[in-house]
Amino acid sequence: MDFDICEIREYYDSELRDYDYNELVRLGISHDDADFMVSIGVPENYDDFVFYGRDTFKKTLIEGVEFINIGHYSCYGILDPNALYLKKGSDGLFINSSHHKPPIYMLNKNLRTFFLFELIWNELAMKMKQESEYNEQKYARELRKLYEQIDPVAMKDLDGYWSHLIENYETGL
Repeated sequence: MDFDICEIREYYDSELRDYDYNELVRLGISHDDADFMVSIGVPENYDDFVFYGRDTFKKTLIEGVEFINIGHYSCYGILDPNALYLKKGSDGLFINSSHHKPPIYMLNKNLRTFFLFELIWNELAMKMKQESEYNEQKYARELRKLYEQIDPVAMKDLDGYWSHLIENYETGL
């Protein structure tokens, strides 16, 4: 099954953020992430994820490493949302969580892969339902297989966001 990342825009439920490529790169965002932010686009809101405008980005130092806070994840009314970060000068989309050790971890190898995972999550379920092949365990197996091929580091973390998402389907939660 092939996935065209441009199709992710069909799932956006809010306006796209307007970013300037050169400004993003000057700020320290990698060329790949800046290219995705400008060419494909990032929505203001995507499910429980909020992405900030350039004027709201914040640089921060975490354990001696510089990150750029580009948004947050707030699920089910969590009072303390988990920040989304891009690592300055390199690829890597990170998230913080007080339930994770260490408290900041890599969500995906880059922003494009994060949105590709979201696209696959939606498209695979739709395809399986259309072909009357959908059941949660089969869906979870296929999803895990695809995710591990695309970004094995994101799937290696058993306490990570994507592992928990798949685990919910495996266990029927």
